[in-house]
Amino acid sequence: MPSTTLTATAVARLRTASVHPDGHLPKVGPRMLRLFVTEKYAYRNDTDGFVLDGQAALEDLNRADDSRPFIITAAGRRAALNRGQIKALTEEIGPDGRLARGVPWPTQQTLARLLLVEFRDEQGNPAPGDGTPFRTGLGTLVAEAAHHTIHPDDVA
Repeated sequence: MPSTTLTATAVARLRTASVHPDGHLPKVGPRMLRLFVTEKYAYRNDTDGFVLDGQAALEDLNRADDSRPFIITAAGRRAALNRGQIKALTEEIGPDGRLARGVPWPTQQTLARLLLVEFRDEQGNPAPGDGTPFRTGLGTLVAEAAHHTIHPDDVA
């Protein structure tokens, strides 16, 4: 049963973090940040580099320390996807990780921008923007992540 309905703004912030090379969450308001930490869509390391979770993570939200960014999790990346994108990553995938031929081009392109799919040439080498779409290792992690949100596109 979904526990959270994400706003379009929340989804946009998660997508921004998804395309960041290190998964850093952009600046968001305190309510949204609390939601992301509570739902385990983002985390922050403590000053020693260990992941803060539970109450410690929530208490850390009150610290004004911009030197330690919040980082998106696989669950956060999945929460940023709509139903069609999740279906492409989880159901329309071959045993070798190749996306099914029926996955629409815009879905393939979005998943590639979010680093969940990569295009490969006939020899299996990366071919950005052209070639056969394959799920990446990150795409596999996202496909297997728990999903407990309602995406705005899914609300009738």
